[in-house]
Amino acid sequence: MIIPEFIKNLKPYVPGRPIEEIQKEYGLKTIHKIASNENPLGPSPKAVEAMLSVASGLNRYPDIGALELRGKIAEKFNVKIENIAVGNGSEGIMANILRSFLCEGDEMITSKATFIGFQVLARGRANKFIEVPMNHEDYKFDLNAILKHINQKTKVIYLCNPNNPTGTIFTKSEFDDFIKNVPENVLVIMDEAYFEYAEDKTEYPDSLQYRLDNVITLRTFSKIYGIAGARIGYGFGHKELMETIMKVKLPFEPGNMAQAGAVAALDDVEFIDKSKKLNKDGYEYFLAELGKISGEKNFKVIPSYANFLMLDLGNPERVNKINESFLKEGVIIRPLIAFGLPHCIRITMGLNEENEAFINSFKKFI
Repeated sequence: MIIPEFIKNLKPYVPGRPIEEIQKEYGLKTIHKIASNENPLGPSPKAVEAMLSVASGLNRYPDIGALELRGKIAEKFNVKIENIAVGNGSEGIMANILRSFLCEGDEMITSKATFIGFQVLARGRANKFIEVPMNHEDYKFDLNAILKHINQKTKVIYLCNPNNPTGTIFTKSEFDDFIKNVPENVLVIMDEAYFEYAEDKTEYPDSLQYRLDNVITLRTFSKIYGIAGARIGYGFGHKELMETIMKVKLPFEPGNMAQAGAVAALDDVEFIDKSKKLNKDGYEYFLAELGKISGEKNFKVIPSYANFLMLDLGNPERVNKINESFLKEGVIIRPLIAFGLPHCIRITMGLNEENEAFINSFKKFI
């Protein structure tokens, strides 16, 4: 069997290590997992209730058009249902976008040190994939540098805002200057998986508000809504683009329970507010505690607009040592070697006891 070279050389996505694996390896009873940007409060209670209510009908296929869910999203964001697509997580929609619009000879552009899921999808294609270096002074997308790489073959530009794993954003003014210089036949994917954590910031550009024909906005139920295990995401865009994406997606994605959970989660305002407050409190706690020791201990805290925080520890050896040290104490963090940042780690804002466990272990290590 002949396998294309770009598939042979493809490195699969490697997620954070599961709790059960760490417990078994180190013989631990208590584990604090703050590695995968999951909602520490668990899933939306309304989502769980709705998912259980449809469980007895799992012998039936789901609504292929996800009409109830798309209608609910349309109502919430004041758009038409034909401007919405859904899929198995935002990654599922990304895959459908690349399947739908990339032709032979087309090129893609993104930044280095961005969401590894898109990198895997892009490298799984025969198309040329360009990664532009970040501005490493502030770990932000260099939008001007991306513009310089656009040529006649450019078809897709991927932007993640807030960016995973750095937590940084590009601002409204930066995006305004960028998008007016992008040709109309170039598709811009705006991955806003962490939108809810940044939407209240005046400098944050909500791409949905621009209503541009060549921009597809992606969001997810995996983060603030807490149903990552259900695998469901949604996207906004021009009617023709969304119709094409819905046409090429797997016939019955997302599943019954995912659709039901997502519909209910959209109404769970109390859970969303509680999640935002917990995240804000955790972020302020981390900044305060890390600020007490950062000056003399040679590490840098990168300001974040998401539900996680990135620390620059200076070198890969330090990252490897701290990761191994933390695992032995039952604290799971995310080394960022796979993201192209081997000198950095990422920590999710967790429950109070999880945040305290990290700080206690970090003080001991540092």
